[in-house]
Amino acid sequence: MKKIVLYLMMASLTTGFTWGKTGSEKCEEAKQLALGMVSTTPRESISSMVDSIRQLCPEGAAGQYINGFGSEVAGNPARAIQSYKEALRLDPDFAPASGRLGLLYLETALEDDATLELTRAVRSHQDPLYHKALASIFKTRKLYSLAIYHNSEAVKLSPTNTTLISALAETYREAGQTGKAEEAYRRADSLKPGDLESLKGLASTYSLSGQYDKALETLKKAEAAAPLDKDVHRLKADTYLKKGDTANAETEYILAGMQPSRSSIKPGSGDVFTSNKDFDKAIEAYRDEISMNPENAELREKLGNALKAAGRDDDAIAAYREAFRLKADNQDLHYNLAMLYEKKGLHDEAVVEYKQALAHGENTDVRYRLIDIYTQRGSHQQATEQYRILLKVNPADQALLMKLGRTYVTAGSTKDAIATFREITRINPDNLEAHKELASLYKKGNQQDETEKEYREIIRIKKDDMETRNALTSIYVKRKSYPELIALLKENVEMAPNDSNHHYKLGLVYEFQKEYENASASYLESIKLKDDNAKTLNALGRVNMKTGRIKEAKEYLEKAKAADPNMEEASLLLSNIKDELAPDPSKYKKSKKGKKSKKGKTTKKSTKKGAAKSPSKSPTKTVKKPAAKPASGAGQ
Repeated sequence: MKKIVLYLMMASLTTGFTWGKTGSEKCEEAKQLALGMVSTTPRESISSMVDSIRQLCPEGAAGQYINGFGSEVAGNPARAIQSYKEALRLDPDFAPASGRLGLLYLETALEDDATLELTRAVRSHQDPLYHKALASIFKTRKLYSLAIYHNSEAVKLSPTNTTLISALAETYREAGQTGKAEEAYRRADSLKPGDLESLKGLASTYSLSGQYDKALETLKKAEAAAPLDKDVHRLKADTYLKKGDTANAETEYILAGMQPSRSSIKPGSGDVFTSNKDFDKAIEAYRDEISMNPENAELREKLGNALKAAGRDDDAIAAYREAFRLKADNQDLHYNLAMLYEKKGLHDEAVVEYKQALAHGENTDVRYRLIDIYTQRGSHQQATEQYRILLKVNPADQALLMKLGRTYVTAGSTKDAIATFREITRINPDNLEAHKELASLYKKGNQQDETEKEYREIIRIKKDDMETRNALTSIYVKRKSYPELIALLKENVEMAPNDSNHHYKLGLVYEFQKEYENASASYLESIKLKDDNAKTLNALGRVNMKTGRIKEAKEYLEKAKAADPNMEEASLLLSNIKDELAPDPSKYKKSKKGKKSKKGKTTKKSTKKGAAKSPSKSPTKTVKKPAAKPASGAGQ
């Protein structure tokens, strides 16, 4: 018996004590173990975790995940995908299954599905492989900021992994951030001296930035580490060719297993190909000429122009930099290089080159390019400085002044914006956009007089601007400027005589001014155009009540109620009319009974108190009074 107890104790200690745990608790424990399995986990630990998960929760999400993992190891990706999907069906938030599924989707070129699953995974399961995979997807799509972010996250999770560091460096290089690319490649090389991929990447980065001697020096280190690597010799050949060293380039091409091409292109052919927009041949021709005349800066610039036209921006940047190294310096060279930097989002570098271009002479296009960059950055003061410089040349340029004024608005410089827009209206009183900008600024500043003036100018220039007319209407209503309001509404009617609503609005103002005949005329015109206009029908009923036309009022109010049963005012007015014309019958009967009884008493006591006869007349007066009230109330 003691032996049995001892065996039970040993089993409990070696298999993980799970006695007394529910199934859900075991599956939760298995889930936590699965979350601990990442690509950096030692194999021995993974093997132990797999066994534990299978024992704890074989049929749950964690168990299905382990089944998928096993299928991957066995080389059966289709079955692995099924298992991962089943795990996610059981637990949609099970990140490890999403991560592995995303990696398999990426292997089968299902990039959209891979992006979705991997993004879900990295929210709660930090594995450098997931970030590396997302980075490769975003890099392919040229979304470099996202690619750099995920590469950086991968490196944070595995700081000594040179493959991940080299991947980050490559992304920096493709994004045009050569300085950061060089730094990352050097870091990878320091962690793993002689690493071939790091050295080749560093050499390519040097070559891209025109540092050909450094590129060759790095490639020689790579050659020492792998003398027979053909890719190293190909890179050396390309670098020699860029330097114009044809002899060494041919030797390296042979070592790379490539037959060097012997061009028969004549000098000047590059210009001919460029004029015919055959840029690929132009590039080949210029490179051939450079090989014969490697110190010719003009040829480097022409090569850069051809590469830029062909859409090969990185190579074009390298060619332009090489031209600068050879002491080339002109406005076009700086301008072209700046545009490439701007295109790649390297705004700091672009600004430097644009300013260098301006050092060679005034250039309107360059100024506008600088304005665009400053505006994107939110550097409004620098943008306005460029506008002011351009306006010195043409101070009456309305389009330029409009842009300057709107920049002031964005920067919050209201006073300067108003001054600029006023200058435009001085130059051209009919500039509609300038008046609109001024009206908007005055309205924000609660300057009603100035706002009204600008609204008047806008409708002078564009009479049918209903938005402005409505805004001006609101100002007149608030200020109780009824003559101006009536004149404005009359204009609205004249411009759109078939608009029922315009007649109705004019009628409202007449009614408020107690010009009931004019109000009725406007309302009737509105009804002619739209006979079921509930608001106008109600207004006609109301005016007729005010003028004592009770019968007509009742007709219009009933029509209004039929057109809009929910109109409370129409119902209330109708109720008032009914109350006046026909008092409550129950009250009327009660008063009659009282009359008879009083009469009887009065007859008996008539000899004693003759003065008691007067109360017998009061019920009759009470009945007659309501009929007279509408007439007296209409004039109020």
